[in-house]
Amino acid sequence: MKDLLVLGGFGIIVFIIFANVFGGDDDIQRGMTSLEDGPSYEELPSEPPKKDIVDGITGSEPSDPAEMISDHFPLLDTIQTDNGLSKVYVTREFKVPELADLFSQTLKPREISEFDGNKQVLIYSDQFIILKKSEQKPDVVFIELANEQFVRNHYSPGFFNGLLTYAILNRMFNSNNWAERQQERCRSAGGCYGGYSMNGGYNAGKTGTFRGSSIRGGGPGAGK
Repeated sequence: MKDLLVLGGFGIIVFIIFANVFGGDDDIQRGMTSLEDGPSYEELPSEPPKKDIVDGITGSEPSDPAEMISDHFPLLDTIQTDNGLSKVYVTREFKVPELADLFSQTLKPREISEFDGNKQVLIYSDQFIILKKSEQKPDVVFIELANEQFVRNHYSPGFFNGLLTYAILNRMFNSNNWAERQQERCRSAGGCYGGYSMNGGYNAGKTGTFRGSSIRGGGPGAGK
């Protein structure tokens, strides 16, 4: 009897693991987890007043999105993988649509999405600016600056539903059916990246879980 109970308990555990890995939504989206000693909401970098940020950006002539963002917002996290780079900046001074308007008026993007689901996307030649309101702290907005390689290899196609058509993404990634292929990779890996989250998790399949490097610095007020 005791052996049967042990076997039964073991069977339940195997079933739960199997369901978590292979069941559920075909297009799982996950956030990015920071390291244990990484950024926290209690330790967000300080920022200048909103007016100073706006004046600084509108009075500048940035050559690319990296310069436009890094010169005016504090760096929160850096995500480096073998398949791309993403840097996450943060602000509590702006709403997502305000940032999208400010960035697009300062440096014209190739594509700009509608505001939907508390997020908005701007595409430049080989960079994506992905603006996303924090799910845990509504007054916090993440400004993710990811290269084309990172988005193509890690993002879930479902993240862009309501934002960008797959035709636009296919054109950016020089692909005929990026969404279909990426969705299959997401299923095989047990999930794909669904935007930065300080309390989220990202399953990269066989490569294990990759995390933000917790590299901080850059931007006004950093380290204060």
